[in-house]
Amino acid sequence: MRCGIVTFVLFFTIATGGELRFTAEVDRTTVGLGEPLQLIVQVSGTNVGRVPKPQLPELPGFDNVGSSQSQSTSISIVQGRVTQEQTISFIYTLIPKKTGELVIGPCRLNYNGTEYTTEPITVKVTKTGTQPKPTQPQRRPFDIFEEPEPTRGEVFLDVSVDRKTVYQGEMVTATWTFYTTGQVASLNIKEPPTLTGFWAQEIYQPQKLNYERRTYRGRQMFGAVVRKTALFPTRSGQLKIGAMSLAGEMVAPGFFFSTAQPFEVNSEEVTVEVKALPETGRPASFTGGVGSFQVSARVVPETAKGGEPVVLSLVITGTGNLGLIGAPTLPPITGLKVLSPETKDDFNYAGGRLNGTRRFEYPLLPLADGKFRIPEVEIGFFDPNTGSYYTRKTPALEFVALGVPARSGEDYTTASGMRVLGTDIRHIKTELRLTVNRLAGCESWFNLFYIMGLVAMAFGIGFGVRRRKLQLDPGYARRSNARKVANRRLKQAEKALAAKRIADFYSLVYQALLSYAGDRFNIETGALTSAEIKDALTRQGVDAGAVQDLLDTVQVCALARFSPNMSECNPHTVLQKARGVVKKI
Repeated sequence: MRCGIVTFVLFFTIATGGELRFTAEVDRTTVGLGEPLQLIVQVSGTNVGRVPKPQLPELPGFDNVGSSQSQSTSISIVQGRVTQEQTISFIYTLIPKKTGELVIGPCRLNYNGTEYTTEPITVKVTKTGTQPKPTQPQRRPFDIFEEPEPTRGEVFLDVSVDRKTVYQGEMVTATWTFYTTGQVASLNIKEPPTLTGFWAQEIYQPQKLNYERRTYRGRQMFGAVVRKTALFPTRSGQLKIGAMSLAGEMVAPGFFFSTAQPFEVNSEEVTVEVKALPETGRPASFTGGVGSFQVSARVVPETAKGGEPVVLSLVITGTGNLGLIGAPTLPPITGLKVLSPETKDDFNYAGGRLNGTRRFEYPLLPLADGKFRIPEVEIGFFDPNTGSYYTRKTPALEFVALGVPARSGEDYTTASGMRVLGTDIRHIKTELRLTVNRLAGCESWFNLFYIMGLVAMAFGIGFGVRRRKLQLDPGYARRSNARKVANRRLKQAEKALAAKRIADFYSLVYQALLSYAGDRFNIETGALTSAEIKDALTRQGVDAGAVQDLLDTVQVCALARFSPNMSECNPHTVLQKARGVVKKI
């Protein structure tokens, strides 16, 4: 229980700068051919929670068959000040491919503008195995009651693509599969893959993993698909599918109790070669469609009355990069005003491909009575299977317009609320016109009430707009109420202090400050470390002194709540400082 409390207190401890240590070691320097060897690369220091992964050297004599990550924290208390040091271990499993003395070169780490390197490591690889066979230890009486050292299974994250060479716009399916030899207690995506240069459409991301027994790297494991994504390259060249990172906990069974040990596993990057679409044979009507498509069209209604617009719907149906197809350009049609189209999509994934429809709806406004003919529309596509372009055409359509208001040189208004002047369209704008003649004969009291009515109406409109914004914009609502909520909690803290409820006092001040910072800038401070809170508030332009005062006061409250013997502070001073922080921020 004590460890859990100290960890929570340290969650908001201000991390001070310190020297970063970067080391590498192996679990043994002599290993048999084909036996696994662990390379352990460690980063130690304060505030290293977001340190990047180190860069491994070239390993021509080894196979890198997997990696994991662990983290530990050490605590020290000097003169009432709590500091912490974190150690992050990156563990790589290597299998030697040849005998002799193999050298693992320096590992590198770039962090905060500084490059760190480790010393090279020499490993002797022999023909025969070096790991002793397990022997049954001699047991003393009552040894059966001793808890054995827990063991943990292995984890891997594999990524595969159905093709590595495609045309621009052609679909690539990427599948990430998680493998384990043990029981996993929890698993979540820590870092999604970077997909720069791709339009991505999620195919499968399960809420619950479906494990199946599979063979992976020559071993029997349990595997489950954690993500499947359809990727469509938007440019040519070599595009990279970035690494995905998973974090979770593995169940390590013991004699009496099981423990949960954290782990992190990463996939490899995958490079896809994307060929540019050919210039030869590209039709002028090509709008980016790559795949197999058909087109259709219809106009609704077929009879327009009173100048109402009709809608021309162009539908593209098929398999391919539907989300990247641009709107076709309609030919000019005499007597019609063509407005910008609205796009509607309906996609689904079946048979390993992305299928569905993309619909472009063009409003057409008739400018006079008569029968209008919409000519056929041509759309060009590219077929990656044949490496050539093809075109599809919609049939010609007709509709009739009746009762269009005559213009006779002046603008007129349609029933849809649009005003037409020549071939331009604009919406009607209402105007409030108040003339001097209209008020000249009014009594003074009438003028007074008239002005008061306008003021009341403006106030009502402003109140309604603000109330609506509070309902629809949670961030605005948090900012608007931040100071009021903080002051209310500080008043409650003052009452708790007067009643000598000291623990409640520090809890209320603690909540008031963290909640105020979160509400004021719409951030979730409860999920951030003190260093991350400092960075977030600094980016918002908050004065550095105010930020430091906030974090110092939060730290004092945390220590006073959970470790009162470590804290020597005057609660009245803490309350005064907390109110000053709210005013400064």
